[in-house]
Amino acid sequence: MDNESAVGVAGSPRPSFLLSCERSGSTLLRWLVDAHPEAISPGELRLGTLAFDLYMTISRTLTADCADAERVQSTLQEVRRTIDGLMSRFAIERGVRVWCEKSPGNLRHLDYLANAYPDAMYICLYRSCHDVVRSCLSLSREGFMSDLTPYVRDQPGNLVAAMALNWAEQNERLIRFELRNPWISVRVRYEDLVAKPTSEVARLVDFLGLSPDSGIVDRAFSVPHDSGGGDSKIVTRDRITNASVSAADELSWDGISPNLRHRVNELSRILGYRGIP
Repeated sequence: MDNESAVGVAGSPRPSFLLSCERSGSTLLRWLVDAHPEAISPGELRLGTLAFDLYMTISRTLTADCADAERVQSTLQEVRRTIDGLMSRFAIERGVRVWCEKSPGNLRHLDYLANAYPDAMYICLYRSCHDVVRSCLSLSREGFMSDLTPYVRDQPGNLVAAMALNWAEQNERLIRFELRNPWISVRVRYEDLVAKPTSEVARLVDFLGLSPDSGIVDRAFSVPHDSGGGDSKIVTRDRITNASVSAADELSWDGISPNLRHRVNELSRILGYRGIP
């Protein structure tokens, strides 16, 4: 895509996005943001996919004599107007001034989303490769998420490698975005969030421009949240724990290619995680 970008309407509810690989704790973080009285974080709306689909449709229905740069800008503006129309109404009806959308699939269409929303705030959520792979494999008993099926199809005999490749690709994309856009992004590690939730949430509240609120962590499990996608087991919890942070490696990394091992270990080094053996 061209680097031309669209801008929103001044005074409208402020957009933000929670970006993460699958099984990185985005549902927990969504509930925490959603517990702030000035914000709303709905179930997964797949706005990245919507931005991509709208871009394809709109760009192919513009007048034929439209110059390339003008076509890109006009298309992005129309994408933004369409999504803003939905999300602004959604936020205004609930009396909030910030909305935060968290579909993990947004990473796969991040260029389209970021070009339509260069003024949004982006929470970049990471979790260790060990625990993401372990969580994906545990969930696979109920069937793989649609975004993971291409990796399973490519490596059906080594599901650990398939899930590790997904982790590497998504987090490489996320780190590149974060480093290119430090003024609109903030890094959060799942492990830090569950270890010190009060301070991590306070940091996010400040980043999103919301009023300080010391009661979010306690309130997150008692206020109602919109349903739709994400970790269904969260409804059985009543507090934040670190039970999902593994202390030991329970996986076999045999058969991981040298290239994938290097990618995972380099990302782990950057993010402060232990690598794979």
